[in-house]
Amino acid sequence: MVKILFFGDLVETLGMASDEIVLPADVTDVERLLFVLSRRGERWKKMLLGNPKLNVTINRQFAEKSSAIKDGDEIALVGFAVA
Repeated sequence: MVKILFFGDLVETLGMASDEIVLPADVTDVERLLFVLSRRGERWKKMLLGNPKLNVTINRQFAEKSSAIKDGDEIALVGFAVA
């Protein structure tokens, strides 16, 4: 299970400040996690995929979309709406 924290416009747009999910076996990096989350709906897709104003941390360290994630990680997503 990973804990996901949402900041910036993500909180209002997605309607939550945090979530905990069990990582599917095929989710091993940030990019794949964002893809899985984006399937929750159009608002999720718009805010998480291809958003240049999205930053990610893993265990309070800045991370890239290619960064590995594992069970027990805390992932923070800081995003702002694209005009």
